[in-house]
Amino acid sequence: MVETVVESRSRGNETRIVIRRPDMRNALNRDVADGMISAILAAEADPECRVIVLTGEGELAFCAGGDIKAGADGGPFVQDPADPDHFAGRLFETLQSCRKPTIARINGVAMGAGAGIICACDLAVMADHARIGTPEVKVGLFPMTIVPPMMRVLPRRKLMEMFLTGVPLTAEEALQFDLVNYVTDAAGLDDKVAELVAQLSAQSPSAIRLGKYACQAMEDMTYQQQMRFAETMLPRIAQTEDAREGFSAFIAKRPPNWTGR
Repeated sequence: MVETVVESRSRGNETRIVIRRPDMRNALNRDVADGMISAILAAEADPECRVIVLTGEGELAFCAGGDIKAGADGGPFVQDPADPDHFAGRLFETLQSCRKPTIARINGVAMGAGAGIICACDLAVMADHARIGTPEVKVGLFPMTIVPPMMRVLPRRKLMEMFLTGVPLTAEEALQFDLVNYVTDAAGLDDKVAELVAQLSAQSPSAIRLGKYACQAMEDMTYQQQMRFAETMLPRIAQTEDAREGFSAFIAKRPPNWTGR
């Protein structure tokens, strides 16, 4: 029987994607990355899904980083030199380009690739006992594939300190440097995630979809390019069914009925 290392659970408007390797502290290998990518794409295509939540099984680890022990059997540090594709990079890119809102539910330690997953998500909620770090330098490595997503979230000085010292951030420090949106005790983690899911689910799916697309596209543009792009996107969004419904609901002082179109 093949072990299920990633499980996708749907409940209401939420799809929860869970890394299920608690004995390995939910470490990332090729099977986990491929499973997460498939689950994210399936959730993105599911009209009932409004929000995607990513987490790890248990209370000890969100994702303890790349599976060093996997070696040639799917570890992140062994690759065909003739093939530039890397499963961790594909995972971060899939998360970054996902058109539905994503939340990292940080239930325990998040190291290396785990930190990259958090930074590739839109929002993050962290249990106060958890830690986020990049310890690769301590074993003679550097966290190359997580540099792009982490550079987009953390201030450069703090980012380089994490990379060069390998010292992890506490939950309070992660909140201070905007790596996460909220910190709760372990008992309140799911309540805070549920609150965010409800808030996101109440908004226009088309506005979120086009808004995320625009933010991602503008991220590496010059200011002038960003403004020209924004000027073309605004009337496009205003022409959607959701925008027309939103205007009508606002004028009629009633809740909107979103279609996602």
